[in-house]
Order: sequence, then C-alpha cells, then structure tokens
Amino acid sequence: MWSVREALERFIQSLELTDKQQQEVTRQQEAVRECLIHRLKPLTTFLSGSYSRNTAIRPLHDVDLFVVLGETAPPGGYSSGSGSITADSVLKQVRKALQEQWPNKDLPILQQHSVHIGFEGSGIEFDVVPAYSVPTPGQEVFLIPERETGNWVRSNPRLHQELSKEANEKAGKKLKPLLKAIKHWKRNHDSTPLRSFHLEVMSYSAFRTPPRDYVDGLELLFSHLSQQVLQPCPDPARLGPNVDQRMSATQRGAAHEQLKGAARQMGLVREECDVNPASAHARLVNLFGEFYRKG
Repeated sequence: MWSVREALERFIQSLELTDKQQQEVTRQQEAVRECLIHRLKPLTTFLSGSYSRNTAIRPLHDVDLFVVLGETAPPGGYSSGSGSITADSVLKQVRKALQEQWPNKDLPILQQHSVHIGFEGSGIEFDVVPAYSVPTPGQEVFLIPERETGNWVRSNPRLHQELSKEANEKAGKKLKPLLKAIKHWKRNHDSTPLRSFHLEVMSYSAFRTPPRDYVDGLELLFSHLSQQVLQPCPDPARLGPNVDQRMSATQRGAAHEQLKGAARQMGLVREECDVNPASAHARLVNLFGEFYRKG
C-alpha cells in the first residue's frame, strides 16, 4: 500500500491528459480551426477555457476555441454592410459554418456564449466562442455574444491565462494540480452548484507561499474556497459580469457547507496520514471516488 501522500500525488497525476489524448485534441482542434478559417475568415483563433489554462482534467469534456471575427467599437453591437449583426445571428453564423463542414453530424448546439460540436470517434467536444476585438488603449478587450439577453459581454481570456499562470507560480506550481483535484471532487459530488471557472478564479488568491505538500494544500484550498464562495466573484479581467452572477443565495450557502466539509475531511486526513493511514485513505476515497487508489 502506498503512503497517503504518495497515493494522493499519484491520484492527482492520474487526472492529467495522456500524451495520446493531447495529440488527439491537437489534431481535432486544428481541423475545427481550419474549417472556421476557411469559412469565416476570422482575424485570429486561439484556445481558451480550462484546456488553454492547463486546468482541464480527465475525462476531458470540452475544449473552448475563441474565434475573433473582426473589429468593432464599444459599447456593443457590430455593424456590417448588410446591417447589424446580433448576438443570436453571429452564433448561427458559426453553427452554419460547422454544419457545412460536417453535414452528416448532428446540428451543432447554440449555447449562451458559444456553439457546441462533438466528434464521436475521438469523443472530443468543442465550444466555439465567436468574438469581436475592441480597440482599447493599453489592454486587449473582446466582445462575445450572450444569446439569452442579446447583449455583448466584454472579456479577455488571454488575461485569464496570465492570471492563472501567476497564481500557480506563487503557489510553487502546486495550484493547478490542487485545483484539478478539486475539480474532480466537484464531479464526484455532482450536486454542488459550483462552476469550474468559479472554483478556479476563487483559487487565485489562495496561496501567498507554496503549500508544504498536496495534503496541506488541499486542506488550505478547500478552506479558502469555502470562505470565498460567500463573497461576490468578479471577472478576474475586470471586464465582464461577476463569474458567480447566476448563483443564488441558497446555492452559495450549499456550496459553502460542501467546501467546508471537504476542508474538515482534509484536516482529518492530515492528522491521520502517518498514525492511521487506513482511515486517511478511506476519507480520500470518499472525497474523490474510484480515481483515488491506495496502491
């Protein structure tokens, strides 16, 4: 049987995408990009979301692809020679391009900010986010459509990537591995109302210095998140709406209790890992499910 610390480290490593999976994602996203470049002639395309920030976990659910279709000026809509382009119409434009490229697939799904398309052979799914760049002195700003309201939301996923990297460096490069464990905990307890990006943004302020190891790190991070979730969570780029804008007071309270309970369990794991490893292993199995193995 592995020690508790070794088993926890092996569990976190098991959440990483394999080289084969990485290669398949690269192959498939290049195919989607080529389709969009050929049919929409965007200014640029780049990966965004958790995959681009290296916080995605196995099994990989989706990959976000940002497609900058043109330039516009604040505050909102985009006009062309043929008239105004609405949030709904630009999403349908992306869906049309994907459907024309893969006519035998199910119709790509219109979502709040993106168009979703999946590939059965590889199992990889993509959320394609159309955007327009906003000429802004001193910073990079994009407008993305919000289908439900018809509004255009300001965002900067590249700044999200930078902030994620900075927070990970401050934590001695332990934040992203710890965050992947917590994302897996979220999947294992699917009743939690927390979104993955919300968890990630709250984690940026968790560590001023690196934690001693993953046991201590998880206890500290769960505890930090349990307090942070009680407060509003602004967009880390300070451009768009709060990350938790759709979270109700009831959901916030429920998330607080779940995170606090997980922190309490990790505290007991820390106390027991050397004197009662069997009990500590059992607590970790309860937190993380069958992905966690004792050896």
